[in-house]
Amino acid sequence: MPETLSLLGETLSPSDAAKAGAAGKGCKLVVFPTESCYAVGSTGLIKAATRRVLQVKERSTLKPLAVLVHSTEAARTWVEWTPLAAALAAKFWPGPLLLLLKPTAQGRLLTFPEYPTVAIRVPAHPAARAMIEASGVPWIYTSANKSGQPAKLKAADVLAELGTEIDLLIDGGTAPSGDPTVVDATGDKPRIVRPGLISAELIQGVLAA
Repeated sequence: MPETLSLLGETLSPSDAAKAGAAGKGCKLVVFPTESCYAVGSTGLIKAATRRVLQVKERSTLKPLAVLVHSTEAARTWVEWTPLAAALAAKFWPGPLLLLLKPTAQGRLLTFPEYPTVAIRVPAHPAARAMIEASGVPWIYTSANKSGQPAKLKAADVLAELGTEIDLLIDGGTAPSGDPTVVDATGDKPRIVRPGLISAELIQGVLAA
């Protein structure tokens, strides 16, 4: 069974954040709480880690994984920043908003270089941000469940479904339910690719402000 870390309040101790960060950077599979459900992830810079996530998820390689970074400044390294992205990130990051943006030259080092855009966000959960910052690398991630199964809101449910296929579990209690909203921010106007926790009205409201 995977090693389990527990939170101090809503975040990890510095030593546990460093441990989780090192695990992800080293291609280990880490399950962690987010503001929408439990997620499984690893470094976004090594294809072997991406393959492991896809295998555990039982997910097609035709569907690229999303990317997590710890800050807006970090995101700018990996994607071409647009005025629309800046406005949306200022309002909704950290939070459940994935922005589809074109990768920078460095972003092409991420594990899906054949795709024209990268879905990226800064998570709101302090534990997720702490371990990503400690790792020093962007993470690829998906919900911690088999494809076709419900997203998991409790660590025990993740263990029951993924069990020995993961390396480290961060137990953050019960996670909220919902999906991040996915918005194409490559142009001047937002195009909602997948509805989620942030409504179309809130997104349009940023443009009207």
